[in-house]
Amino acid sequence: MLMKVLRFAAAIVLLAALFYFHLIDLAALREAVAHPAMLGLAAMLSFAAIPVAALRWHLLLGSQGLVLRLRETLRIMAMSTFFAMFLPGGAGGDIVRGVYIARASHGRRTSALLSIIIDRLVGFTGFILVGVIATLSRPARTYGAFEYAVFALAAVFAISILVMFKFGHPIAQAVNRLLHERRHRFAAIIEAIGEALRLYAKQWRSVALCLVLSTIIVVLLAAAVVTIAVAMQFDRLSAIEYGIAGIYAMVANVIPITPGGIGVGEGAFASACIMLEPASRGVPYGTIFLVFRCAMAISALPGLVIYLVYPHRASLLTPVHPPA
Repeated sequence: MLMKVLRFAAAIVLLAALFYFHLIDLAALREAVAHPAMLGLAAMLSFAAIPVAALRWHLLLGSQGLVLRLRETLRIMAMSTFFAMFLPGGAGGDIVRGVYIARASHGRRTSALLSIIIDRLVGFTGFILVGVIATLSRPARTYGAFEYAVFALAAVFAISILVMFKFGHPIAQAVNRLLHERRHRFAAIIEAIGEALRLYAKQWRSVALCLVLSTIIVVLLAAAVVTIAVAMQFDRLSAIEYGIAGIYAMVANVIPITPGGIGVGEGAFASACIMLEPASRGVPYGTIFLVFRCAMAISALPGLVIYLVYPHRASLLTPVHPPA
């Protein structure tokens, strides 16, 4: 409880600081409201990412031999997207997914829950990949600390992912042998994780397709950010630079400092814009990401409708089954 209070307090402090330093500006917010078509287009781009994300998770479940109907996976993803936006916690959406899939995968819960973690990792990989490609599109002579930090993060993350998929199963087996005699239940979980990683490594084509889907999601979300930035007519950065800043901010937004990353994403976006174009210091760039957050919230509302109106929510809990 104390941590939740502290996180809400941190969100209030960050937002107040952003307003104080003019990184969020009320006049710019009114300008955004004056362009409802822009906000609608950004919301549509954000909404388009939801079915793509559902397909990615569907493929990852299938790689474990856990088969849901695609429309059921889409419904769960839509609901989890809503709760991720509006629950007071960064992992709210993943908790919703975990509840549904754990109940539906009797006997395979560890593999099913691990699919959510792998889905997150593959999604994050998409952000890294698109961010690197976008950064490389800028002239090398303009590179500074920001660009080199992006490249360093990408290299460390890529090596970590390769090690996890290549050696995750042997490492889990070794840990299991050490703990099997003492902590049988924990050892069983380690063994299940190792087996799941082995299956993912074996189904590398499906994982590669999931990475392609991740890049599509990132492009859609970055396009939503660029749409808002162009409509607000700050005219200081290029579309690619706004996209780079948006990707950086969306990655920072998942850091569990405040509920939903409120204040963190806006501050990260403004910082990235200033690092990309130092001469534009003083422009209220954080307003762009705040409007993007509003567009994301609008795009998540169908998930609430599904949760409240869909008359057969229990059917989502039909046990998953291995393919025939």
